[in-house]
Amino acid sequence: MADKRRSAPPTEAGAAPQASNLIETLRERAKELNCLYSIEELLRDPERALEDLFKGVIDAIPPGLQYPEICQAKIFYSDWSVQPEGYEETPWTHCTDIVVQDAIVGGICFSYTEERPSADYGPFLKEEIQLIRTVADRLGHFILHQRMRQMFADLKQAALPGPEHSPWRVALELLRKTDPHLLGRVTRKMMNHLMWHGIKEARPLMQRFGPEKGEPFVGEVNTPRRRTQKHWLAEMTDQTFEVAAAHLSDNEILGLIQKWIHEDKSMFLVKSLVDVHSPLTEVFDSLNRFRHLSLGPGVNLSHPAKVNVRVSLIGRFFTDQPEYINLAKKFVELEDFFGLMDKVIHHSGSHGKLGGKSAGLFLADRALLWAKADRPEIGEVKTPKTWYIPSDGLIDFLHHNNIEDVYEQKYKEMDEVRQEYPHIVEVFKNSHFPQEIVRGLTMALDDFGDVPLIVRSSSLLEDRLGSAFSGKYKSLFLANQGTRAEKLEALMDAVAEVYASTFGPDPIEYRASRGLLDFNEEMGIMIQQVVGTKVGRYFFPAFAGVALSNNELRWSPRIRRHDGLVRIVPGLGTRAVDRLA
Repeated sequence: MADKRRSAPPTEAGAAPQASNLIETLRERAKELNCLYSIEELLRDPERALEDLFKGVIDAIPPGLQYPEICQAKIFYSDWSVQPEGYEETPWTHCTDIVVQDAIVGGICFSYTEERPSADYGPFLKEEIQLIRTVADRLGHFILHQRMRQMFADLKQAALPGPEHSPWRVALELLRKTDPHLLGRVTRKMMNHLMWHGIKEARPLMQRFGPEKGEPFVGEVNTPRRRTQKHWLAEMTDQTFEVAAAHLSDNEILGLIQKWIHEDKSMFLVKSLVDVHSPLTEVFDSLNRFRHLSLGPGVNLSHPAKVNVRVSLIGRFFTDQPEYINLAKKFVELEDFFGLMDKVIHHSGSHGKLGGKSAGLFLADRALLWAKADRPEIGEVKTPKTWYIPSDGLIDFLHHNNIEDVYEQKYKEMDEVRQEYPHIVEVFKNSHFPQEIVRGLTMALDDFGDVPLIVRSSSLLEDRLGSAFSGKYKSLFLANQGTRAEKLEALMDAVAEVYASTFGPDPIEYRASRGLLDFNEEMGIMIQQVVGTKVGRYFFPAFAGVALSNNELRWSPRIRRHDGLVRIVPGLGTRAVDRLA
């Protein structure tokens, strides 16, 4: 049977090469982290001259790549560049832009002087490309921070008497000279701010510089409006801030300008994180960049922007159900996704979600953490270590093995579904996994160690509000013992069987009864550590159970339907959900 199984898992003899590959991967990641740490040390000094900074960066980049002995880097900025002595142009080069306030001001190029084996992007790994993107982002923010520091230093020096030398006026002049696009956005925000606070003089400004001249301020129009002409910017800025000066103090105006400049600096994060079309790889890359950039100076998101990003990420990872999002946004912070993304196993183009069980577990963990602040009697509640495979992992598995026709099962007669289901299970258990998933499962096993595991379904329909799906899909326990190759084989076998349960008779019948048969079901996977006690050579889970919001089994008049129901059983817990009528 072993010769018919997935070719991805190694045999006992092949375990050593696979371990060697994993060690090599970890070494590459360590080199990249050391590179980032070195560059972060350079960026800690806000007074450092750009040329000195760039020299340090091009020295720090080569040791972070696969072949540092033949690697070279250069940075170009404005009309000058910094590069090592003897730098030469080669065909094996990759460049990344340095962007400041949506404008390209320079770039980083790194290259090999000799040809090397092909990887994700020519000879470069995708992790190396992400590393350079992060470095470019940090340099862009450092440059912007220096500009802002210079601007505010000029503000402090503007101590001349008279209203024409107010600090906020100096700030506008500096923006006019250095970043007219940002000046336009700040002016528009000030105009909106005045309107929202009922300043009557702002209304004519909105009519003049917003819609086309002569159009009504409100009402429907069915012809395109002309763009605001560029030569209007100076006039619009002057008139808007003259109205602001008549109603706000100098400190208020300056404070608003500073706030909007800092917010604008961080808006690229919002744009990258809320794009629903971005694959998980790009979302995780953006989150990683935000995690690094948030340690730097002046990087901040306003409260509305943070809520916007949190809601977008909740919908991106879990569900678009308004009921869930309205509840989750009360407890979930942006930083909570940092730990989550490190435990997701996915293919490079994945757009999947983590499924119903994952959504419930994530929200419950965050809600308990918040509740402990007001109710210390809750005590210490731990969430089992968990790794995730997104829901479109099932689609990728089916496509990889050319068995997409299994989707027809849900439209067959139930007798036929029951008869064919055992054969479908065998097909799935003898199919192959993509190499990206195999590598991710290997990393998960190394993280878990030798503790027992449970492989749980986490479909998009599972645990939806109004549809519990309790016990309809498989959950499989693994002893997780033996050689590394045996543990990986058993884990892939369990994941394949949980995938197969998507097309079993019970879930198909349940979906048909709930009007969900036409929903394109996808199956996410949760791999969790089993909680319990080891006694000798045996492991005993303490207890398990299921909690329901509504109680459908009211055996007493004193028990109301909305009281809910909790079923708790000792051991593995299958009897808590596999109930008979």
